[in-house]
Amino acid sequence: MSTITTQAGRAVKNSRLRLGGARGESHDNQSHDNQSHNNESHNTVGGAAAARARTRTARITPRALWALVALLLLAAAALGATRGREAYTAYRTDQAHAEAVAAARQLAVNFVTVDFQQVDKDTARVRAGATGTFLESYTTSVEELKKVIVQNKTVSRAERTEAALVSGDLDSAVALVGVVAPTTNTSVPDGEKKTYRMRLELRKVSDAWKVENLEFVG
Repeated sequence: MSTITTQAGRAVKNSRLRLGGARGESHDNQSHDNQSHNNESHNTVGGAAAARARTRTARITPRALWALVALLLLAAAALGATRGREAYTAYRTDQAHAEAVAAARQLAVNFVTVDFQQVDKDTARVRAGATGTFLESYTTSVEELKKVIVQNKTVSRAERTEAALVSGDLDSAVALVGVVAPTTNTSVPDGEKKTYRMRLELRKVSDAWKVENLEFVG
């Protein structure tokens, strides 16, 4: 009787242990499943949020696109206008320099070209290309100069010229001009070649370049 009771008690105990173990395992499995489900749900929600964020970031509305295009066009237009102004200014400056050098060359030629038989015409041509200080000094001395030319029967013609710009802008310039001029007079009837080197300061008066100062240089 005692042995039977003991065996029955053991059986009951073992059954309880197995039942408790099964319940614990079931609970652990359920907790693990719940955690896995929560993790999957969290990952799904997080991935969806990230996808929406990327979509919002990458999405460009038509208004934003037109604004970007307009901004690029304005920038291109501003750059083109700046370069256009610079090119036009450079063109005007180069043109002004070329005109100033040409005027300096012509004035130097006029200055050394004289003929005692038409001295009034020659000196008038020099005055027409002069201004400022040079015009004043030449006008003051021209009558005496004409007397010397006539008395010596001087004839002078420019044979070769060279001219170069020293400096300048749109309305003023400095140029160097060299002139070779065969010359005859009563002292040298057979003629001789004279070489002149002049430094001319020019100024634009209205639409014409004129010499405002002339000096001989060595």
